[in-house]
Amino acid sequence: MPVTGPLQVARISPQEAVDGDYVIVDVRSPREFAEGHTPGAVNLPLLDDRQRAAVGSAYKTRGAQHARVLAMDAVSPGLPTYLRSLSLLARGGGRLAVMCWRGGERSRNVIVLLSTVGVHAAQVQGGYKAYRRWVLDGLEGWHPDRCVFTLYGHTGSGKTELLRLLARLDRPGRPRPWVIDLEGLALHRGSLLGGLHQPRERTQKDFDALVWDALRKPAGDYLVVEGEGGKIGKLFLPESVAALVRGGRPVLVEAEADVRADRILGEYRPESWGPEDVARFRRSLALIGERLDPEQARSLRRAYDDGRFRDVVLRLLVAYYDPLYQRSSVDGRAFVCTLQTGSDPRRDVRALADGLDRALEAQGSACSS
Repeated sequence: MPVTGPLQVARISPQEAVDGDYVIVDVRSPREFAEGHTPGAVNLPLLDDRQRAAVGSAYKTRGAQHARVLAMDAVSPGLPTYLRSLSLLARGGGRLAVMCWRGGERSRNVIVLLSTVGVHAAQVQGGYKAYRRWVLDGLEGWHPDRCVFTLYGHTGSGKTELLRLLARLDRPGRPRPWVIDLEGLALHRGSLLGGLHQPRERTQKDFDALVWDALRKPAGDYLVVEGEGGKIGKLFLPESVAALVRGGRPVLVEAEADVRADRILGEYRPESWGPEDVARFRRSLALIGERLDPEQARSLRRAYDDGRFRDVVLRLLVAYYDPLYQRSSVDGRAFVCTLQTGSDPRRDVRALADGLDRALEAQGSACSS
């Protein structure tokens, strides 16, 4: 009987996996995947968190051979179901690109197993570790090649909604905006209360990956972002992104306090909060209260306890957010465009686009970088 060599596994780079017609299958444990993964990847772990910890411990204490046997014992009972899931995924469209932590045994073993049922897959060279390095290197070396506008405005002025509508605005023959909603990618509205009423918390690794994915896919003639500090919630902006925010042509978005209060209540919907959101709000309110005089802090707590949410929002704007934002983001800036928003966001976004058109014309060649 002829002796055959080891199966040759096709290998592709992280960029090829992301940009090609591949379905990325991440076979790392759920905990590893939750800490960071490629956008759109499917997590089909070869070992669950408990099994992975046991195999890792065996590797350290009893060596590689014992750890491999333990891993096979853990995987074997569920192997038929596991392979069926992968086969179904392969039939759904696109070749499979299998990724583990470093492009080692986990991903290779899955590819070998897939070959026994006639499914051909590629291994992501270097695994998630190499993908993460590619993201960080890309972010570090990136700089804008077109004009950047940065939207500033007091809390509730409508910047986020303007960005969303601007991204969908269709104006044939006019300059096309390329919008990156950093707060949307971060799942955080940027303020001390910005993490409330969000589906989950974004990790730094996933935020970096999403930002890099957006930056390397230009989708318009000029870039529009919202003015942020160095952080959005707990997430740090990559330095290249923080620089483009700081260097963007500043645009001021304004609105009356009553309009802003209504907009904030519509976005946050405090009447629908569960116990966790209520607890987070109270903690945030306590932190804000430390920066107000005692009577203002007590008044805010009473208004919230009484269900007078609009009063709470208006008092927070006037006593805390507006003065803070005015000093940090408005005073001293020479705005190239100013927009007063109202109750009609579609009218507002058209007015913003017209204002940006005029600013582009005025900036001329100075807007090429």
